[in-house]
Amino acid sequence: MLASLNQKQLSAVTHNDGSMLVLAGAGSGKTKVLTTRIVWLINEQQLKEHEVLAVTFSNKAAKEMLNRVSSQLSVNTRLMWIGTFHSISLRLLTKHHKEAGLPAYFQILDVQDQLNLLKRVIKAANLDEDHYSPRELQKFINHQKEHGLRANQITPNGMRQQTWLDLYLEYETICNRDGLVDFTELLLRSYEMLSVNKDVLDIYRTQFKHILVDEFQDTNHLQYQWLKLLGSSCGNMFAVGDDDQSIYSFRGARVANMQTFLHDFRITDPIRMEQNYRSTPNILSAANAVIDKNNERIGKTLWTQKSDGEKISLYEGYTEEDEAYFVTDEIKSLLASGKSTSSIAILYRSNAQSRIFEQLFYSEGVPYKVYGGLRFFDRQEVKHVLSYLRLILNKNDNEAFLRIVNVPARGLGAKAIENLQNIANEKNTSLFEACSLSDGKAGINLAKFTNLIQKLDQKDLSLPDLISLVIEDSGIADMYRLDKKNGAERLENLNELVSAATNFKAEDEANNNLATFLSHAVLESGEGQAQIYEQPVQLMTVHAAKGLEFDVVFIVGLEDGLFPHENCFDSPQNLEEERRLMYVAITRACKKLYLLRACSRLMWGKRISAPVSRFVNEIPSELILNISGISKIGCSSLVNSDIDLHHLIPTEVSNPETKISRVTLANCDEIIKIGDMVKHAKFGNGKVLQLNIDGKKTTAEIFFIGIGKKNLDLNIAKIEKV
Repeated sequence: MLASLNQKQLSAVTHNDGSMLVLAGAGSGKTKVLTTRIVWLINEQQLKEHEVLAVTFSNKAAKEMLNRVSSQLSVNTRLMWIGTFHSISLRLLTKHHKEAGLPAYFQILDVQDQLNLLKRVIKAANLDEDHYSPRELQKFINHQKEHGLRANQITPNGMRQQTWLDLYLEYETICNRDGLVDFTELLLRSYEMLSVNKDVLDIYRTQFKHILVDEFQDTNHLQYQWLKLLGSSCGNMFAVGDDDQSIYSFRGARVANMQTFLHDFRITDPIRMEQNYRSTPNILSAANAVIDKNNERIGKTLWTQKSDGEKISLYEGYTEEDEAYFVTDEIKSLLASGKSTSSIAILYRSNAQSRIFEQLFYSEGVPYKVYGGLRFFDRQEVKHVLSYLRLILNKNDNEAFLRIVNVPARGLGAKAIENLQNIANEKNTSLFEACSLSDGKAGINLAKFTNLIQKLDQKDLSLPDLISLVIEDSGIADMYRLDKKNGAERLENLNELVSAATNFKAEDEANNNLATFLSHAVLESGEGQAQIYEQPVQLMTVHAAKGLEFDVVFIVGLEDGLFPHENCFDSPQNLEEERRLMYVAITRACKKLYLLRACSRLMWGKRISAPVSRFVNEIPSELILNISGISKIGCSSLVNSDIDLHHLIPTEVSNPETKISRVTLANCDEIIKIGDMVKHAKFGNGKVLQLNIDGKKTTAEIFFIGIGKKNLDLNIAKIEKV
């Protein structure tokens, strides 16, 4: 079990002297260390399965950890506590719902359900959504909860915040009344339950002899306090993370938690896992050079035993179109040489940058996937059926009721629903119960709906059979059969939902299977990670790329103001996070890395010139091969392509919008690019140095052998590609 570990990995796995922080660099075998340590604790230290708590951030990572551990241990994995912060909190609240002040079958609100409820809270307060945005309120509430703050614990700093607090308080009242728990509430409620119930806290402090935490750099304030509450007495907190990869401050992550952890748990010498098994030395040297500019880091230096590999290729296009053309051509060349599409990724700082690549890939027949589309449990048709199941389980679930009361259409308009809500508010009852108090045509239709739910509430059916019954008897199946545009695809997804239920196994067989499945579905939909597609080229933001790796990586849009983003320039801390983002981007590459930027880019309808990203200039010039030479930052012509980037002042080419990197020759419909060898009847063979377009006139600067440079009007001159 230990033979395959390097010395630092072995030190981490077998650490047996109190708490420890492991600084696990990119590609250093973090997951291997965590899983091997769990196996070592159970096999060699004789711990029981339930005496180890391992917490991570994504269901994908938790499942991988559990699968690796179970493949090496002959134990009952159902007894193990390996999961995300949310799933562990859910498990605690399910077992101790009374102590947490929750009903037995409380329901979890996903992000959209929470937003819908907040919209109604704002409307009920007679506030204008244009001035009191539901999304802004959602962000405000979640932010307060991440800091462990309830509405009545906050002192407002003005009238507007007082309004936010009033809305927060009303939202809490509704959630408590209806037994609803949002994602952030899972952790906060479990933290509060443990804080005020010493007997329960002592149970878990005694039970968990060792606590392991993955991706520690991504913890927020509440998560750290939750871990500290559980782990301060066991003396065996084992945190694994990389402060150089802390890129989620917008989600509340606090890179400072790593320094705080060192102080709180009296760790003087963290273990540094610096040997990288992913990338070439050139790529790692570039990453080290960039991240070394950050001041607020604990510090480590990645290295590898691999050979140097290729230099990092720098391409500077005149425009974003040139940048995309180059990427497209290079990918086609890579594919022709035997590279698989799934081994290639294009990374960008902003989602908006994908458009030009999507457009070109589509026209050039390059298979691609924009990483991060809607996940399975987030799809409309799946959420409809899940809402039926939620209402079957809990008739007081107003969120589920509102989603599907008119799906399929039952003649219930907005006015009818508003009247029903008024009745429910007056009688202080759920919308489902208020249906019996409604009269007229709406009352008849609502009665049909409640009768349908009662009919579907068949507890003797298996979970897949119940879902199949809901799909058919609710009318959803017929609704999609009539949908000629997207119906077939939606029905396929519903068929997959039945398959998911068939394959689903609850962690605790004693739990209600439907309730557990619904909790599983919401946790899955709440994932920040997307699925990895095996076939197409991947297009994604750098944030989405964290945790992934590819043989070939193109980092595009490397201009100051874009990457690093212009919003970071007002804060040293924000600039350091942007630099960590660049570090993450670089370390996604295993074998080949391309850095790209455009000399000018269309922004808000205007073409703007921007200097090359400072992050490019932080990479030692000996690691970079400039393969474009079309801007003065790189070189003035392709004849001289080894100019040191770092000894030149970043000055832009004049009128970059008139420069182009390729053109289609009118006389033969052939594309020529900068750097191509061409032939002219009079001047002979030459190399294309520059292409320029001015209105309808296109000119080329060509260096002809034995003659020198000539500027030719391509509408007149007859040239052909050699």
